[in-house]
This record gives sequence, C-alpha cells and structure tokens, in this order.
Amino acid sequence: MNLIFPASIGVVSIIALFFLLKWRWPQAGRPIATILGILSIAAYAPFGIIDWPGADVVTMVVTLYIITAFILGFIYPPQKDKDAKIAFHWGPAAIIIFLSVVVLLDSIFVTLASSGLSQRAAQDLLPKPDEGTKVTSFFPGTVARDFQQKERLFNQYNDALDEQIQRGWKVHYGWWGSAPQTGKPAAFRVAVFDRDGKPIDGALVKLHFMRPADKRKDFMATLPEMAPGIYQESLSMSNPGLWQVVIHIEKDDANFELDGQTNIGLGN
Repeated sequence: MNLIFPASIGVVSIIALFFLLKWRWPQAGRPIATILGILSIAAYAPFGIIDWPGADVVTMVVTLYIITAFILGFIYPPQKDKDAKIAFHWGPAAIIIFLSVVVLLDSIFVTLASSGLSQRAAQDLLPKPDEGTKVTSFFPGTVARDFQQKERLFNQYNDALDEQIQRGWKVHYGWWGSAPQTGKPAAFRVAVFDRDGKPIDGALVKLHFMRPADKRKDFMATLPEMAPGIYQESLSMSNPGLWQVVIHIEKDDANFELDGQTNIGLGN
C-alpha cells in the first residue's frame, strides 16, 4: 500500500490535470507535463518524509510520476490551433498501454503474495482444503538460505562452507526403511564419515524441517547416535508435500551443515 496508494493517486491526478490544462492551453503540452511532474514530486515529498516507506518505494513512486508526465508530453505534441483536434500518436501509446498492463498485473501478484485474497474470494476461487482448515492465498513460507538479506551472515556462511569443504567429511542422509507418510513414524538416518571413511562418532546432529507453504509448521529434531557415525530417530510428519531439511553436525570445534528436500506422502 505504501507504493500502490500514492502512485495511483499521483498518476491519476497528473493525467486528469494534464488534459484539463491541455484543453485550456493546447500549445503548451510539454511544458504542462513538465510542471505537473515537478509538482507531483513536490506534493509527495512531505508524505514520503513523514511516513518513510523505504528508498526503493520512494524511487518507484517518483519514477512513475516522471514517466507519466513524460509520456503525456510525448504522445500529445503541441497544437498550433486551439480549436484543432488533439493529435495522438498510437505507436508510443500502444507500448505505454502494454507496459502499464504489465505493471498493473505485477502489482496485483505482489499484493496477493503478501496479503492474499479476501476470505470470500478465497472460498469462491480456490479449491477446498483437504485438512478442514480455512483456505489462505498468501505465502507465509520460509526461505532456507536467506543470507543475502544480511551481508554479515552471508560472509559467515561462505567461510563455514569453505572450512567444511577442506575438512572433507562425507555425509549420507535420508529416510531409512519405508517411505515417509503423514501420521506414520519413519526413521531418518544421518551417517557421517571423515575423508578416510572413518565414522565421526560423538557428534551432535540436529535437523531443521521447514515447510515452504507455512513456516508455522517448522520444527527441529536431534538425532541420537545408534552406532559409530550413525545417527537416527523416528519422526512423524504433520503435513504431506515438500519440506526443506537443514542438517547441522557439530563435533568439537568442527561444524558441518548441508540442506536438501524431502517429499512426504499422504497417509491413509
């Protein structure tokens, strides 16, 4: 809303004032567009400063104002005669209409991804849920590798990755025995060996299961050591479908981390 509301109000105002002033002064199309572009930025400045939405949002709003004013001045050239028919260039207008539709659709997609449909619209448009819960249309999921959001964490992850590559540990992991299904315990096993094939015993092995569709379903588990280098635990998954798995192994001052995906079947 910090982007859509001021951008839409400003663009509509620029277009409406442009045609009103162009009707009064048909020879001054481009000066009118230039003045409206400057005035729109000046009008938005106090709003943006008081309720600062972020530099990216401010940049997009200001850019939309400038582009709108520029386009109007470009496709409606000056008229020599006030009573003459307003000239119009369909070529640039077609390109502008196409790009406007793209921007509109992208805005709708971003809004739906962050806020979702209304409950009534979700009930009418989306399929009925299998679990008996209310349908949601937004994306509340989690991102396993979101280190790019913070440079410090990203650098730490790169350093740790270099260390574990040099260490040369070999890790085998996955479900042991039957395929996992919801509501049925299944064994998850992690086998850890050094570069010479010797088992890494006495380590702390943790699993972090993350649900891309709903981060509220995320959970962690610690695997006990069943045999030298073999860590295993029976787990019962709550929801079918795709899960992300992050495995973290600690041994003395050594740390090893890797991630993968697992698909859980629907139990009977």
